[in-house]
Amino acid sequence: MEQNKIEHITLNLIVFGTIVIIGVLARQTVLHYGWDEFSSNLIFVVCSIIMGAIYLNLQMVFGQFLLPTIEKYFMRFECYRNKVVVLEAPITRPELVESTISSKPIISESEPEIEIETTSDTTEEVSIPSCPELKEDVAELPKEEATSSATNNISIEESNQPTEYEIFRANAMAEKERASQEKLDKVLTYTKQNLVLYLSETDLNRLCGYITEYYFSDSLPKVEQIKVDAQLKTIDIMHFGWNIGKAFGKPRLQTATFIKRVFAHTLRDSEISTIERKMSHTESECKIKLDRKIA
Repeated sequence: MEQNKIEHITLNLIVFGTIVIIGVLARQTVLHYGWDEFSSNLIFVVCSIIMGAIYLNLQMVFGQFLLPTIEKYFMRFECYRNKVVVLEAPITRPELVESTISSKPIISESEPEIEIETTSDTTEEVSIPSCPELKEDVAELPKEEATSSATNNISIEESNQPTEYEIFRANAMAEKERASQEKLDKVLTYTKQNLVLYLSETDLNRLCGYITEYYFSDSLPKVEQIKVDAQLKTIDIMHFGWNIGKAFGKPRLQTATFIKRVFAHTLRDSEISTIERKMSHTESECKIKLDRKIA
């Protein structure tokens, strides 16, 4: 308490000294510009009053508005909350503790029973519970707390465990992803096996990248045309497009647009509608045939 008074007095002295210094500076300023002595003293008094009023208003605003807001913000942090609880906890008076301890009856372990002689020459036995029984009652409390804490831990562990629905859904999603990746790998293997003789290694890898983007995206990817060997005809490219589109389950029109963009040089004389219509035709001779196995 004494420390708080000293800090309060020191703060007031600092503020008062600052106000006096500002007032003196204002008085010296007006004297410098030719004002008379009375006016300069009046300026000193008015400036001091104004600065004091500003300080009191700022202190009031800070205490009523800013301080609760700042305290509410810091109460989010656990360390600050613990500190506030410790500071606000009531201080136990040692006198009360001693009086409480002294007021408790002392029970002797060696005298579990006391005989009281009455006027009627009869003996009454008064049973007083011995200390070991009290100790057992007291010792039961930690066991109950341990049981409750163990129950809470079990309930928390059960709540953290996934439900049956979540397990089934996770398994189904994993199986779906595995099947999707397996389908893509199958198509990429087919592409490399059938076009390795007609494309360079760079173009073949670029084509596999385009096919991967086409499979995972609902829209057509941005591509640069790939020029294949002249041995492949338009019907070969159409068959190739039909094979991968059928394996992916993509619409014919979307697949026709995709191969038209990728193999723009080979399909330069064919319209998208023509490619869509002739993708699965088998009348003419070709090097890449329709392969229904990968589908």
